Amino acid sequence: MKIVYQFHLLAISILFINCSSDEDISSVTIDVETEISQSQNTQKSLLNSNTTGVFSFSPTGPLSNKNLDIYFHIPEGDMKSLPILFSFHGGSRNANDYRDDWINMANQNNFMVFAPEFNSDNFPAGDMYNLANIFIDGDNPSAESYNSPENWTFSIIDQLFEFIKSEVDGNQESYNAWGHSAGAQFLHRFILYLPNSKLNTAVCSNAGWYTVPETGVSFPYGLNGSRLESVNLRDAFSKKVYIHLGEEDNNPNSSSLRHNDVVDNQQGRNRLVRGRYFFQKSKEKAESLDTEFNWVKTPEVPNVGHDHTAMALDALQFILQE
Repeated sequence: MKIVYQFHLLAISILFINCSSDEDISSVTIDVETEISQSQNTQKSLLNSNTTGVFSFSPTGPLSNKNLDIYFHIPEGDMKSLPILFSFHGGSRNANDYRDDWINMANQNNFMVFAPEFNSDNFPAGDMYNLANIFIDGDNPSAESYNSPENWTFSIIDQLFEFIKSEVDGNQESYNAWGHSAGAQFLHRFILYLPNSKLNTAVCSNAGWYTVPETGVSFPYGLNGSRLESVNLRDAFSKKVYIHLGEEDNNPNSSSLRHNDVVDNQQGRNRLVRGRYFFQKSKEKAESLDTEFNWVKTPEVPNVGHDHTAMALDALQFILQE
């Protein structure tokens, strides 16, 4: 096992390979690279209090060959009881930035942050990340191409939570999650398809488009062919979910924003109106099912467009509302 130790003159911390948070640290760093076999590794845990870094995680089951880098920050404190936040990156796959968005807030509010990187080699295009491998081809779903839940990318999240708990000997019973852009696409579908996960609170910020819980529209934009049952929706609507939109994320020509006749006619032509549509239709569906609806559309964030750092700052208040 190769580990890179970086000693900061102002605050000593241990970081793992490829840690990219150095740009946020003004002190001089000295890198010392040492080869250490696993049997000689004297660290009690991969994770330690007051550290920022990255580790490699290998899920079990059918996705065991799809390793992920997990960027993390742990503030000073008792890791056994510190809350856990997962931060889901957008289409740029920049998990290090999505960890860094939360470092100061984690220090000030005493929670740990973990940002999985769904790299494009193991999780190519939208089918494996945004659409989580629910279907082999998410844009052309069929009964034959529907994957079993253990093949869904979603299945990694609770596994990762349990791994972190084991590393810190934790007593956490649930975790919170925030996703922005493609990360919000992943997160809202995670809630719909795995509503009985150990997720507590979710904040979905500025998704590009949605799987809307309405009939008459085919997956991935609606329920037709989605394999989602009413029981899934009832459980999903009972979760604590915040739909979180930037007031100025209204550019129909925004880079990478999906456009076609189906999604444009159904949800609108920009992220802001699409998020409003998703929330309203979700609320209407819950009413038609006569079921509990714990989702909230937050006030739209003023003077903010498609900016993950600014949206994270505003999302904190909802993460802390436990």
